Amino acid sequence: MSKYSSFADLWAAAENDDAYWTEKNILDFTTKLYQLMKHRKVTKKELAQRLGTSQAYITKIFRGNANFTLASMTKLVLALDGKIDVQVVPKEEQVQQWFKVLKTSAEPDSSQDWRRSLEAETYHYDNELEGCVG
Repeated sequence: MSKYSSFADLWAAAENDDAYWTEKNILDFTTKLYQLMKHRKVTKKELAQRLGTSQAYITKIFRGNANFTLASMTKLVLALDGKIDVQVVPKEEQVQQWFKVLKTSAEPDSSQDWRRSLEAETYHYDNELEGCVG
């Protein structure tokens, strides 16, 4: 017999686990990184070349198997001409993501189009990610 009487109870328990939040943050970061790659029309191979690393490492990142630091996250995003905005807020505040990958000021000011484009890519990323995770 399960110790949870409902899915809501199971979900609440998961949200109290550090591992849940770690995985959520990794997924949020890799989703935004992938969206920025698509926006910049950069392939995994090209990103690897820009970073001086292997394409296998880039694949590892998108599978969620990389151990991220702020330094490594920054390096990845800067290679795509972006930046990271880290947010630390009280738990009770409703913040959708703890960071955002933002466009740089060198881009034309079409922030609404940028956001819509990133949101539209999320669906495509989710489908492609299913093929990567084994």
